[in-house]
Amino acid sequence: MCAGALLLHGCFQWSQLHSGSNAPWSGSARVIEDPVAKFGGTQVVLNIEGKRYLALAHAMAGRRLLSSEAGNVVYVEGVRASLPSNSTMRYAPRHIVGTFAIDFVGERIAPASLLFRSANKTRATMLRAAQLMPRDDAALFMGLVIGDDRAQPRTMITSFRQSGLSHLTAVSGQNVAFVLTVFGVYINRARTWWRLGLTLFLLGWFVVVTRAEPSVLRATMMAAMSALAFARGRDLPARKALLYSVVILLALDPLLILSIGFWMSSLATCGLIFVSPWLKQFLHGPKWINEPLATTLGAQLGVMPISLFIFSSAPAVSLITNLLAVPVAGFVMLMGLPIAFICGLLITLFGPAVYPLCMVAMLPVQCATRWVWWVAVVGERVSPHGVANALLWVVWGVFLVVLHRSARMHT
Repeated sequence: MCAGALLLHGCFQWSQLHSGSNAPWSGSARVIEDPVAKFGGTQVVLNIEGKRYLALAHAMAGRRLLSSEAGNVVYVEGVRASLPSNSTMRYAPRHIVGTFAIDFVGERIAPASLLFRSANKTRATMLRAAQLMPRDDAALFMGLVIGDDRAQPRTMITSFRQSGLSHLTAVSGQNVAFVLTVFGVYINRARTWWRLGLTLFLLGWFVVVTRAEPSVLRATMMAAMSALAFARGRDLPARKALLYSVVILLALDPLLILSIGFWMSSLATCGLIFVSPWLKQFLHGPKWINEPLATTLGAQLGVMPISLFIFSSAPAVSLITNLLAVPVAGFVMLMGLPIAFICGLLITLFGPAVYPLCMVAMLPVQCATRWVWWVAVVGERVSPHGVANALLWVVWGVFLVVLHRSARMHT
């Protein structure tokens, strides 16, 4: 019965993708996704009459729309149209039903709800501190910390993708864990059920800050279920938390099944849960190399099926680039969030007078961010393709077997 209900729910959600209107529209629309400069104008997702449309505005309308944020309400005029049939699958996970060519945007932008205003102010505060860095470093920093990659140049995105590091700019379990670590000092002082409530609120707020990307939905759902189990005095194994999270999210939004980011995040976590522990036992090497190597390889093997199927690529150089970049990116995520927030607050309160102090405070974070970028650039340049890439995977396999046998002999 449950399977039948889920199937019907999925069919209903799919049918809604074809319910967009072709009529002109003038009135208030809610901004669903942050605007981004694209195609010589401003592209944004708007909620019009309960339906989501991919909107594009140029000239003055585009400039006005670019100053808005997710959750804001704007007055717009334009013409709606249905999505091309070959684009339905691409935009289905975002529930977009059509396009909207904007002719006019009102000057007044209505504020969002209190939750969205809080999240937007947090993002803006961190951005003030990030802007003390060079532009590309600031864009990468915002991507590492809250997944905001809108300002990243195409060359940077390509470098991270070709070096197997694109997951670093998609908010996932690591970011959620660091956020809980930063705020856990205060939350853990509360009583059990208060602690649970504060944890769930923090997770929900972080989802809004990171714009509810599929990967962060999976990560926060797992964290919420683990927190609930802990409050009840029970231990929830990671494999069950992952299974329950995937099932619940797909029940709430069946179209997530079409999201590449959702499956990449879920399969990477699956590799960490099932493959990495086995690799740690198999390698028998020194702990300082055994654990990071097993973790990296487990995640890469987890996402390899979908990487090969969707992108026709699984860069073997990712084993090296992840070992070099992930620990440093972890430092950026853990320390960069509170440092950027505090520096942003100081800039808001005292203006340019605190720029020198904030630049010094942000310098370690900037250096770490630049290191992650350099690893991606070098990884892209040395990454082999085609048969050479497959041969490198074979080399890694032989290396692991040799390492395993060498460790056994010494044992």
